[in-house]
Amino acid sequence: MPLRSALGLAAQSSVLPGLEKALAGLKSSASPPATKPGIQLPADHYAHPGAPTEWWWNIGTLTSGARTFGFEINAVSYAGQGGFAFTQIMLTDVDNDRHLQRTTNYLAGVFNCEDWAQHDPTKPWFVALGDPANFLSTITVTNAGSNYTSPPTVVISGGGGSKAVATANLDTHGGVASIDLWNAGSGYTSAPTITLGGGGGSAAAAIALQSYATMNSSGSDPTQNMSVKALLVDAATQAPVLFDLTLSQKGPPFLVLGSGMVPVPKTCGTALQTNNFYYSLTQLQASGTITLDGQKLPVTGVTWMDHEYGAFAAAGKPVKWILQDMQLDNGVCVSNFSLDEPVEGQPTTSIATLQYPGKPTIWVSTTTTPGKPWTSPITHKTYFLELVVAMKKTVPWWPDATLTVTSSIASQEFPAAGAIYEGVAVVRGTFNGQQVTGPAWNEQTAR
Repeated sequence: MPLRSALGLAAQSSVLPGLEKALAGLKSSASPPATKPGIQLPADHYAHPGAPTEWWWNIGTLTSGARTFGFEINAVSYAGQGGFAFTQIMLTDVDNDRHLQRTTNYLAGVFNCEDWAQHDPTKPWFVALGDPANFLSTITVTNAGSNYTSPPTVVISGGGGSKAVATANLDTHGGVASIDLWNAGSGYTSAPTITLGGGGGSAAAAIALQSYATMNSSGSDPTQNMSVKALLVDAATQAPVLFDLTLSQKGPPFLVLGSGMVPVPKTCGTALQTNNFYYSLTQLQASGTITLDGQKLPVTGVTWMDHEYGAFAAAGKPVKWILQDMQLDNGVCVSNFSLDEPVEGQPTTSIATLQYPGKPTIWVSTTTTPGKPWTSPITHKTYFLELVVAMKKTVPWWPDATLTVTSSIASQEFPAAGAIYEGVAVVRGTFNGQQVTGPAWNEQTAR
């Protein structure tokens, strides 16, 4: 769900012929070509005023004793579309084959595109969507009701707060489809009561929920000692999950496609409006707690954070992608993506960015073969649970590798907002003749 689609646009020769030419050059180069970094840290870890979009998201594998968890904490701003933001937060309890997730939208009045993330690198870094001190973050419909001819009035009462404002939206059958929270108010120390009245129908019901994702660091280098806290209330069961993590990067950043910057075709304006900027922190030393089912579990791991900002894609040009992130136990990190329509068992062209320990990132041509299709019982979209990534040593500095990324459990979909698969996975295979394994991530847009 990140802006990997913008990189996808760049990968299509019909859209950006220069990349195809560059790829041909790679295949005949005696050594990795020099690239000028488009990212400068720590300054670019901060927000970028004027960027149409900006994303920070944390993914990865955490362990608590013998238990394994996958997680995502994602905060996104679409400042270029009138001020809109959302979080996607999920937890996969691998050992219990359980997946909990929620997507929360933040509209004007709840989200301020000017102050949701710190842009001044002389000040402490932070990102925040939702307010841990205010219980009201979103309103979810629990019963659509029927026979509404106009949207019912949304009344928010109790909970100790005030000034919250929301409106209802109808579906095509006369039921309440969703509720937009335009102002979260303040002072809500408990869940307010939501009452839906008027509109000619009956039986519609909704509840108020709290959700948030905050990230901050007080040091001069914001990639160290990042405090990441988040709360999700599962969309299906209303079960809460609380994250309290501390993350510190070890080693240099991972610059996607070598430079961390890709021009987005058919866009115009400033550098932020015409380029996609994308880097990752792939060796985050993670520790903290996850509170699940009322139990606070200590967790540790080495996790992955992506920060992407700038142009998304040309208007009206949505891009579909399949992406795998891998942290191999030989120290190599890999991010591989394909834009081709996936067909089970048929290899498709893909591109991987690789980082060897302590070295700059490079990118190479690969193939990806999808397998083990799984169909979501909620959206009826099909995703692939196994991806085989192959790299062939066509030039001396390219690796020879076959890496199989397999989802740890099947059901890891965010069904809201068009649907996307974000899944904790494992990777196994060979890299330059040696057996490798490690944690991985499987991401796919719905098709």
